[in-house]
Amino acid sequence: MKFRKLFAGIAAAAVAASAVAVSAGAELIEVEDIKDENGLLLFDSSPNSWMPIGYSNGERDTKQKAVIDYGVDWSKANTIEVVFKVDDQNPDYSRDDWDGGFGGAIVLSSQADGNTTHNWNAKDFWGVIDEDLELETIDENKALRLSKVADYTYMAVCPIDDDNFVVDNAQLVQICIQDWSGVTFWGMKVMSMEVKDESGNVLIAWDENGKCSLAPVGAAAAVEAAPVEAAPADTSADVSAASAGDTTAAVTSSKGSPDTGIADVAAVAGLAVLAGGAFVIAKKRK
Repeated sequence: MKFRKLFAGIAAAAVAASAVAVSAGAELIEVEDIKDENGLLLFDSSPNSWMPIGYSNGERDTKQKAVIDYGVDWSKANTIEVVFKVDDQNPDYSRDDWDGGFGGAIVLSSQADGNTTHNWNAKDFWGVIDEDLELETIDENKALRLSKVADYTYMAVCPIDDDNFVVDNAQLVQICIQDWSGVTFWGMKVMSMEVKDESGNVLIAWDENGKCSLAPVGAAAAVEAAPVEAAPADTSADVSAASAGDTTAAVTSSKGSPDTGIADVAAVAGLAVLAGGAFVIAKKRK
């Protein structure tokens, strides 16, 4: 029997005998918020959440979130694929003794008048399987699994089904990655998020900095472009970039974000703290 598995068995017995279990975990690496020219959020990041706004018609959270439409047919959305990587850049963390302690949820939320059933439905996950590092921390009872795709890099594939599809009359669509890991020893970076259709075609994606792969379209694009068009003549280069579909001309990045309006998540996240308590630490031996 490998030492790791022996250690895991001893640790499991110790946890069972203890009234209080302390779990280790990896928090999300925080990146810059992305806002429109009016200071309204298009993407929000914190150590516990990573959340782009996929669509907003301006009827929900109007003081916090930007009007945005990327032209996505959300009825075709079939899966959300998120790639995570254990961070090795932040001096506050080290992955040398990464133990597989990471968990949370992926939430596809669509808000609309008269429909509360698709608001903040979470599909949770916990742990990884990494044979190279001799890590087996997966909780089989969770809805999602993290699969290894490269060194220290893992992917979660979240199905879009009856529980979390985007309703036809959605006023606000948000995709949130939540971290429920608890005590933090490592940093986990979101490398990408892709929404795919049934054939595996990418409908919309966001990169590691939260920047969307698509330019806004329709009325939402006009709302964003209006302040730029009214600017002095020396901003003509920005106007050209916006008209060419470069979304960087229409947004700015900043931290110190306002209330993002995701208080509904708190109750769900609170339940998940207990889930993290069942995690057994199994550190890599060199």
